[in-house]
Order: sequence, then C-alpha cells, then structure tokens
Amino acid sequence: ANPWSELISHKSLNDNHLVLAATSGSTGKPFYFPRASGIDEHSSLYHRLFLENTGLDPSKSTLIIIGFGMGVWIGGIITYEAFSRVSETGFPLTLITPGTNKKEIFEVLKEVGPQYEQVVLCGYPPFIKDLVDEGPQNGIDWKNIDLRLLCAAESFSETFRDYLCTNAHLSDPLRDVTNIYGSAELGTMAMETPLSILLRRIAVKNPLLFGEIFGDVKRLPTLAQFIPSCVNFEEKDGSLYCTADNALPLINYDIGDRGGVITYDEMIMRCKGAGVDLESEIT
Repeated sequence: ANPWSELISHKSLNDNHLVLAATSGSTGKPFYFPRASGIDEHSSLYHRLFLENTGLDPSKSTLIIIGFGMGVWIGGIITYEAFSRVSETGFPLTLITPGTNKKEIFEVLKEVGPQYEQVVLCGYPPFIKDLVDEGPQNGIDWKNIDLRLLCAAESFSETFRDYLCTNAHLSDPLRDVTNIYGSAELGTMAMETPLSILLRRIAVKNPLLFGEIFGDVKRLPTLAQFIPSCVNFEEKDGSLYCTADNALPLINYDIGDRGGVITYDEMIMRCKGAGVDLESEIT
C-alpha cells in the first residue's frame, strides 16, 4: 500500500550493505525486497543445520553445486552467500554456481565431482528431477557419488522424494533430500528436518494423523521446522503470518500461504491422539 521509498529507512539505504531480490511477479508486478546481512546470517544457520542433519562429514571434501537461478531472484545468490558463510565456520566447502544450466552441471559432475568425497546438488525440485533423470545419459553414475539434494521454492510429495532417492541411489529419505521453505521477502524461513520428514511420511500412511496435522486438504503440504528468533510464524484463520527484522521490517506479514504452527509438545499429543508414539518412532 505504501511506496517503496517509505518502507525502507534512509539509514538502511545509506549505511548498510543491501541485496535486492525480486518476487516472481505472480500478483502482476514484481516487488524488489532489500535484504540486509542479518537475513544471510539466518540462512547460513539453516544451511549449517542442513549439512549436519544430512550427516555430511566436515573432515571430508565437499562440493556444493548451486543450481538455482543466479539472476534477480533470491535462490541462487542467498544459497551461495549462506554456504560461503558456513565454510568460514569450520565446515570447508567448495562452491560452484552454474545456475540452471544443465550442461554445465553435468560437466562439473564429470570433471570436478570425482575429486570430492561429498556432493550437494541444490535446485528447484522439478529441475533436480530433470538432472537425476538425465544424468545417466550425460555420463553421470549416481551410484558413485555420495550425494545430498537440497531443494526450495515448491512443495513436493513423499512419492517424489522416494523417486529421487531411488533414481539418484540415495539411501536415507529422511536425510538425503531436504526442502527449504523460503521467500524473496525473508530468505530461508524454515526447513525440513529428519524429524519433520519422518512425521510427514508417517502421516501419509495414517489418515487420522494426517488430519490431525494438516486438516482437510487435498495436496500434501510442506512440514518444516523454524527458528523463531530468525523468522517467527503465527497462524490466523488458517493463514500464515510472519515477523522478522530486515532492511524492510515485516510485522505480522501475510506471506500468502495457508498453514499452521504446531509446537513440539503439541505435535506429540496429536500423534498420540492418532495412535502414534512419536518418540518411539524417532528411536
């Protein structure tokens, strides 16, 4: 409702290092959100957790291939920035940014990939599927790569996760394929964890638990965990509202997604109500 210039303080424009990212323009016109360094710090925290949750070894050589678009959209740049910061905190990483260039990604996997003990491939879920499907005909033997997949920008089903695991020869669906919930407004806002993926996979097979968690929906939603001190979420009438500090601060901001917020203790109770002992499932 307000002009861009009135939403951002002159102090932010003059004193801070800002990065602009455009929305997709799905409402008819892209909006340019400024990102201060704090958002990159939050994103690096999530990406560090991703590396730890997937069981990657910081003592082994690790190649990060960033297959998100590197243009005015947020995915490619913030992923690069996040992993760059992680690499400065005791988890050495090598980064390469081919973006959405399939040919370049396959060349990287063939020419550089064998020099690394671990590989992380990042990208939009349908694009990752294309890479997995087309890899063998481009000289890639997924069996020979200790691979992890990091996705963002779109939800996907557990059938899709299983498909990626099978065709990329991944052994652990709880750890090897992770989805991030993010936005141009606030970067990385939440992330799947082995626990959230386990819950989601149990719910798919347990209609009562599915209803307890997701309600009456036709499509399987994302289930992720978030750090309230980075971005806090609240639910109002089935819609998600978020609050976080940034160059353009957002307070009770309607992100445009339907969903809910469930604490860990409440989730345990909902599981019990559906006949599921979550803590036993974890062990």
